[in-house]
Amino acid sequence: MKFLILLLFPIFSFGQSQLDTVSILNGKVKILAPKELTSMTEEMWKAKYQTRPRPTMVLSNEDGEVNLIADLTQQPVTENQIAAFKDFQIQQLKAKRPDLNLLSQGVKTINGKQVGFFKFVTQAVDQKVFNYYFFSIADGKVLLFTFNCIEKLQKKWEATADSIVTSLTIKK
Repeated sequence: MKFLILLLFPIFSFGQSQLDTVSILNGKVKILAPKELTSMTEEMWKAKYQTRPRPTMVLSNEDGEVNLIADLTQQPVTENQIAAFKDFQIQQLKAKRPDLNLLSQGVKTINGKQVGFFKFVTQAVDQKVFNYYFFSIADGKVLLFTFNCIEKLQKKWEATADSIVTSLTIKK
């Protein structure tokens, strides 16, 4: 029996990435992020997102196939407005992206804070992309996170993305 457990251990440990704590907004926000994601280069940012302003945090694997982005918006919001903000974001994305395939959505309490989220798949230029948007409130404004990866990596990364979301802590 011990041999079987030792034989299967590498299979179980392969699915989840190793996570490290990352702090943003002067240590006010902490989140776990996969060790293999590092700060995206300016060149890769410009290639992927053209002229969009660079957010607070942009992490990516070396191929740019897996990304974790965070940015504090200027959008004021209260805890009671998180669900409405989520619904509005989905509506806006659907209007811009008719190819959007919504997988799940909701609002949950994580470490004492309301966190809205939705998972969806969209078509990129050459392949489909799995997206996981989640957001909460920091300093009275929307703190928006985006995790995405190419769809063929979704099975490998979705559980890790769930772990990232549930690790979110925001100091008051």
